Amino acid sequence: MTARLCVLWELDSHSYGRFQELSRAVMDSPFLCATFHPHITLACYDAIDARQLEPWVREFASTIAPFPVRFEEVGLLSSERSACFPAYAGPLKQHYQAFHRRFGELADRWTSPQTGLYTPHVSLYDGPGMVDRAAQQRLAAAFRPFDGQVQGLGLSLIKGVESYEMLSTYSLTGGA
Repeated sequence: MTARLCVLWELDSHSYGRFQELSRAVMDSPFLCATFHPHITLACYDAIDARQLEPWVREFASTIAPFPVRFEEVGLLSSERSACFPAYAGPLKQHYQAFHRRFGELADRWTSPQTGLYTPHVSLYDGPGMVDRAAQQRLAAAFRPFDGQVQGLGLSLIKGVESYEMLSTYSLTGGA
């Protein structure tokens, strides 16, 4: 059965904590939404069979080691979505290209290598309405560039707006 699936780079606990702080700054609230799950999307598919994709995700995770990523800036991905942007270089870029050698033609327009639209990011707030100027200023004041580490690869089922189910998560074990 085909479904809307996303492949996610899973981050270390230090990065996760920093993203919680930044999300709270955007929302100007001590509370996070229940679906907050900081990650870098590697690929999204509008209609693919999880039984076809999952073995590739598992195999790919087993071939690479955890790798560093530098979070360089914050801003807006769209008028409704604030995000933190990692440097798109080194292993992050190399592994994107390697992953998409298989099923790349099936990826959605935002993550497909053919469209050139891929923008690696961690969503901090994605809500109704625009991210206002005050929220952007709070985010900018709270942010300082930092280093994190990608430690895993996950596969999630998108059920609807802000609704997903993690189907599997694999530690990066290559080179170990």
